[in-house]
Amino acid sequence: MSSFLNCQHCSHQIHVSAPACPKCGAPTAKASSPAVNVSNTIVWILAFAPLIGLILESFMAGALAQSEYDAAQAMASSKYWYISLILNIGLSAAEDARLKKEGFDTSSFGKFFFLVPVFLWKRAKAFNQSPAYFWTWIGMFLFATISTAFIGS
Repeated sequence: MSSFLNCQHCSHQIHVSAPACPKCGAPTAKASSPAVNVSNTIVWILAFAPLIGLILESFMAGALAQSEYDAAQAMASSKYWYISLILNIGLSAAEDARLKKEGFDTSSFGKFFFLVPVFLWKRAKAFNQSPAYFWTWIGMFLFATISTAFIGS
C-alpha cells in the first residue's frame, strides 16, 4: 500500500515518506502533515515483545525443567534470555523489511533494528507519530526485568 503524491512545485510523483522531491529538491508536504499513514500492527506487537518474551521464556523453562524449583531457578538466572532477544530483533527486522517493501524510506532508522528502543523512537519521529509504542516497550522491558528479579526471591 504505497502512497504517492505530486510535488507542489514541479508535479513530479514522489513517495509520501520522501523529505524532498528528488527532481527539484522542494520539501514535500509531509513536513506539514500530522503523520504518515502507515500500519502500526507489527510495531505494537513489538511494543509488548519484552512481556511476550518473558512468557515464552517461562514456557521454555517449564517445559525443560525437571521440577518447578528448577524452572524458577532458570527464570531467575535468565537462562533463556536469548528468546526475548530473538523475538525483539526479529520483530524489528520484520517491521523494517515490511516498510521497505511498501516503499518507505527507512534509512534514518532501519539500521537500528537491532537496538529496539532506538528503532522505535526513530520510527515514530520519521513518520511524525506519537512515540507511544516506544514508551510501551520501555515499560514492558522494565516490568519484565523487575519480574525476573523477583522470581528468584
